Amino acid sequence: MNILIVGKSDLGIATQKLCGGIVVGRPQYDLSKEGSCNKLLQDHNPDCVVLTQGILGKLSTPWEMSTVNYTSMVHLIACFYNKMTQGQIIVVSSATTAWTSWPGIDMDRLVYACNKEALSSFCKNLNRKNIPSQPEKDVSIQVYEPNAFASKMNSNGVNINIAAKELKYLIENPRISMLQGLNRFA
Repeated sequence: MNILIVGKSDLGIATQKLCGGIVVGRPQYDLSKEGSCNKLLQDHNPDCVVLTQGILGKLSTPWEMSTVNYTSMVHLIACFYNKMTQGQIIVVSSATTAWTSWPGIDMDRLVYACNKEALSSFCKNLNRKNIPSQPEKDVSIQVYEPNAFASKMNSNGVNINIAAKELKYLIENPRISMLQGLNRFA
């Protein structure tokens, strides 16, 4: 299987170690730029796309977070979907979709969570467009909503290899449309 992992994230690299494929991202592809996303689409014809890109933090503005965490993801999902005749598109969202806001939430965390909630909703609705009983095409849209895992973006959480194993499970099981990794231990 020709696997393309988008986003040179800790999760992308851990998933590549388990599943193979190639990992792409910055500096070759700046996922905050439409032209760079279009170049990525032009350069690759995968059987399976795993979108792991994401940013959160004080060094990122709400504009940058929304562009990388939602806009570029939706652009890549829609364009790969239109381009592919069969295969899988796996989108890493976040367990924050289960509790998007609370009193006193940090603004960066709120922007991140709302972007991930919208991303999961987009994928759910794309799946409805491609309903299995009358599929428009043989492309699985899968969403992974992991709980916190230890990475450069987050120092707390489960071991990143747990999240990579769950992504591997999705790659091996294209009929699963959503996987929520909410349990603390596995």
